[in-house]
Amino acid sequence: MNRTFEHFHLSLIARQQLNLFQKAVTREDWIRTTFDARFTFRHHGKSFHWVPYKSYPNLVVGTIERKKSRLQHRAPDEGAAEFEGEEWQGSMVIIDPVHHPDGQKIAFELDGDVGRPTSILTSLVTVLNSETDSPYALVVKPLFDADNFRNFAKRHGELMQYVKFSFVVPNMFFGTSTSVDQGLGRMGENTGALTVDLRLQSGRGVKTDSADVTSALAYAEAGNATVTSKAMNGETFSSTRRTKTIKLANLSDAQGDRIKIMEWLLRALGRE
Repeated sequence: MNRTFEHFHLSLIARQQLNLFQKAVTREDWIRTTFDARFTFRHHGKSFHWVPYKSYPNLVVGTIERKKSRLQHRAPDEGAAEFEGEEWQGSMVIIDPVHHPDGQKIAFELDGDVGRPTSILTSLVTVLNSETDSPYALVVKPLFDADNFRNFAKRHGELMQYVKFSFVVPNMFFGTSTSVDQGLGRMGENTGALTVDLRLQSGRGVKTDSADVTSALAYAEAGNATVTSKAMNGETFSSTRRTKTIKLANLSDAQGDRIKIMEWLLRALGRE
């Protein structure tokens, strides 16, 4: 069976600790604890359920599922009559809770009967962030290939009506930090903001090959921002329409083989 997964970057931003006697919890431990139990959340007025698996100790693996009504048919010996029936539909979700140079990632299986991964994750994160005693706030951004934007910009002479970045404010850095995340980090510390929107706009056109746009794009590509833009002729670009995906074929070959399944799951996260 073939499966396709969309890739996301998971940011955990430390909240101000109100209880001085509260034990510190690492990001990894918080992810493992939060997703170790079943829970329900609302999305577009419907109930969605997180159901964890217990068999993959190095990763957090589970299914997000929902009930969906659809037209079905009775068995042949029942006359093949039509009826409206409910059935469960689910998407596999894989989370790497361990810190890496490129942060923590989520792979969300594409299934039209379940819904758009980006939209579902937004609802899930909203529910988790409503927990006032949580030590972290979550922000999820889709990963995308910045070359898609670069090619879009080149086709339009490197000039846009506007370029908008929706940044995640970092409160920890991996490797060498840049002027972009340093500036965002200071802003987040001073204001308490989790995200910052930056819109560059000009009637004469925003230069997309400038150093500032190039740096912001590199930061965004790592899963730290989404990018939207409009060319001078009105054509638009959105990084959320071009989320990175990976297709995994012949899943049945791995059935019953724990090592192969783990390798398969790691590929779904881009951890090859």
